[in-house]
Amino acid sequence: MTIEVVSVADAVANELRRRLLAGEYVGGQELRDTELTEEFGAARPTVRAAVQMLVADGLLERGRGRSARVRSFSAFDAVDLYRLRRSVELAAVRLIIESKRPLDEVKRALDGFIALPDEVSWDLVADRDIAFHRSVLAAAASPRLLRTFDSVGTELRLLIAQLRPAYRGAQELAAEHAVLFYALQTGKIRPALEAWHAHLDIAEQFFLELIKERDL
Repeated sequence: MTIEVVSVADAVANELRRRLLAGEYVGGQELRDTELTEEFGAARPTVRAAVQMLVADGLLERGRGRSARVRSFSAFDAVDLYRLRRSVELAAVRLIIESKRPLDEVKRALDGFIALPDEVSWDLVADRDIAFHRSVLAAAASPRLLRTFDSVGTELRLLIAQLRPAYRGAQELAAEHAVLFYALQTGKIRPALEAWHAHLDIAEQFFLELIKERDL
């Protein structure tokens, strides 16, 4: 039996990661080492090590000699990310339908999403959201498309965390993904692509409005 030992720095990093992906911090928010040290009751070097883990993950940013800040997205960042995401996911949808690829894993990912309680912590919603879209990329059986999607996974998770105010709860977002699955299941390219465009348009527009409000 293998016992996994989690260091204090790992524990602090894990809790900060959960908060970030649950949308408990806003983009650009400063996280001071002194405040985190007091809150977690950990030594300052331990907190700094935890923060550095999240900087390495791309969830936090830290300038030289400055406090860490929650990764913030500009309008260009959001549009650029969704431009990449749109091209990759639409290509996967086409491949699945044209090649009549099985959807068993996509359905399993959707079932896991739908099973979430409505008031569950939003970091778990982000997990299920990414898992659903990743299952679509995997179903397309294109290693390069999947690798491209994975390369922006951290940014997508953080953006999804910031989607929290747009939904009443997990079930509303899960329902959107059910629409995507059933459009894919029809085996007709045009309705499936239209459903995907609509889903991505909603999210992209929300981010652009959120960023505009933040920058006023």
